[in-house]
Amino acid sequence: MSRTRGLVFLTAALAAVAASPSQAEAAKRPNIVVVTTDDQTLASLRPDTMPNVTRLLAGKGTTFTDAIVTTPLCCPSRATWITGQYAHNHGVTSNGLGYAALEDKGNTLPVWLDRAGYKTAHVGKYLNGYEGAVGTPTEVAPGWNIWFTTLGSTRYYDYDVSANGRPRHFQEHDNDYVTRVINRKAKSLIARTTPLRAPLYLQVDHRAPHTETGIETRGGCSGRTVPDPDDKQLYKSEALPQPLSFNEADVSDKPGFVQSRVPIDVNRLKKLTKRYTCALASLRAVDRGVEKIVKALKDAGELDKTVIVFTSDNGYYYGEHRIPVGKIYPYEEGIRVPLIMRVPEQYRGGGERIAQIGAPVGNIDLAPTLVEMARANTCSGGGVCRVMDGRSLVGLLGGDDPPFPDNRALVTEYDFGGEGSGEDGLCRYAGVRLTGALYVEHTLASDPANGCDPAPVPELYNLADDPFELENLAGEASAGGLESGLAGRLDRLRNCAGIAGRDQPAEGQPLCE
Repeated sequence: MSRTRGLVFLTAALAAVAASPSQAEAAKRPNIVVVTTDDQTLASLRPDTMPNVTRLLAGKGTTFTDAIVTTPLCCPSRATWITGQYAHNHGVTSNGLGYAALEDKGNTLPVWLDRAGYKTAHVGKYLNGYEGAVGTPTEVAPGWNIWFTTLGSTRYYDYDVSANGRPRHFQEHDNDYVTRVINRKAKSLIARTTPLRAPLYLQVDHRAPHTETGIETRGGCSGRTVPDPDDKQLYKSEALPQPLSFNEADVSDKPGFVQSRVPIDVNRLKKLTKRYTCALASLRAVDRGVEKIVKALKDAGELDKTVIVFTSDNGYYYGEHRIPVGKIYPYEEGIRVPLIMRVPEQYRGGGERIAQIGAPVGNIDLAPTLVEMARANTCSGGGVCRVMDGRSLVGLLGGDDPPFPDNRALVTEYDFGGEGSGEDGLCRYAGVRLTGALYVEHTLASDPANGCDPAPVPELYNLADDPFELENLAGEASAGGLESGLAGRLDRLRNCAGIAGRDQPAEGQPLCE
């Protein structure tokens, strides 16, 4: 496949015209603030864990109740966020490949918004492997006017930040706690940059509730997620949720990477509970940051001119299907994420606010949505345009007939992209996920003796009847019609690019749904 997959060449003149809006046009565009957590489960967004997100965002906006990430892993998911593309098009199919594998690094969402007249600011975590793929670790990524980005692996204290290209170290005092630092910076940026003639695009990428990497800095969670000092006593007595998928009794119908897992014993349960309660507690500081953002926008007179998005880069496992930790498996616990959008009336077409939308949407849809709201285009300065695989959600938010096909299928995929046994027992898979079904083909399956073994292993779940994915129907005579239909759909979509009616088909790549 060409290294320019998913790209279309336009004239430089066309790109320049579209990227130079008048000040009057820019004034009508919304500010956009995106808040992303790291490894947050859908179930953890509760009124008690995140009261401000619940009240100020969900209570004033729209919750998408069937939102997924198409690759449930940090770097691929965040690459999809800034490209609007599936991993098979943007190139980042695993954390191991990281930012270095991103296609056309100078042609991403911050670049598009910068060219459209936005003041662009990044605060927090960026794509995995970024520091090793650029000239100096503190280098500012393309498209960002303001850059306050954490460096290194996940640490809650004793870490470095690149502040517009200059290194800055934070120590182990309470106010060095990384979520506090991110919150302060986001609040100060809003106060400093709004209102301006140029609208603001602020992307706030939290480290919480990701597990800390390396030696524990402080906090009493034994190297797990570290809560804010004010929150370290929260949820300590809460039990670990045990849905029907927890410690699944019969995994004989699952692929080998699940079959090989031993049941979760009392000792493991204790450790999982600790990990879970520490993660829950860490969300309270994120939630206070959302309150600070909303208040700062209100104080600046910009709240009714600002679109606010809240989501996570992937879910997480706490013993479901015997998986004690991790996220990259294609089951519901890993791919389902919170997605809330607070959109003022004038940016949703004047329609009444819709509290919940159940359409099947994915992280591939977020960049197309913001591009439409910002009246930007997906072109770099050289006239090269990236073709997005997602759809804008603006029509859904406004209550129009949804611009989604009936029973839309989203691709879920992962590719280790290297030698050896993959990550957490996974090598390569591709599947299609619908509201009522999931079909996955593990085209490279992990084998303890052979590493990544090219022996296809299918999985099929009827999510309407079996929402906890306990019964793999692949190969069952009773599911033959469903399996063959979804297998054919996957064959068509596994290499798709663009959207019918909006994009021209690329050579050798069918259009996505």
